[in-house]
Amino acid sequence: MKEFELEGVLARDANTMEWLPLKETPGFGGVNIPGVWCKYFGEGDKGPWVYLVKHDPGTRVERHTHNGNVIHYVFEGEWILGNQRKGPGWFHYEQKGLRYGPIVSGEKGSVFLAIYDSRPDFIS
Repeated sequence: MKEFELEGVLARDANTMEWLPLKETPGFGGVNIPGVWCKYFGEGDKGPWVYLVKHDPGTRVERHTHNGNVIHYVFEGEWILGNQRKGPGWFHYEQKGLRYGPIVSGEKGSVFLAIYDSRPDFIS
């Protein structure tokens, strides 16, 4: 649902949007990762590919890649990357084709912004 009408502008209010399981979120090809929830700010299957993402505590996202570049910015909680813990303010950029992970969310889970430069398609 468009929140704001102006030619060339797409606006959303995340506070009015419901969290969708990843498998129901446009752009990810129906992949199912339990504990991953999204709010998609784009329109249908045409983007832009911008998401607010929430991981339940302990959610594990295995090593994977995407069809394009991706930016992540953590707002709440933490990610465990190898033996490092990264929390609020963590900025993360992955180049197209890079196989990355696993990413594990900490005991409080995590909330982050994900911006993709093309349809994200999760590729194991």
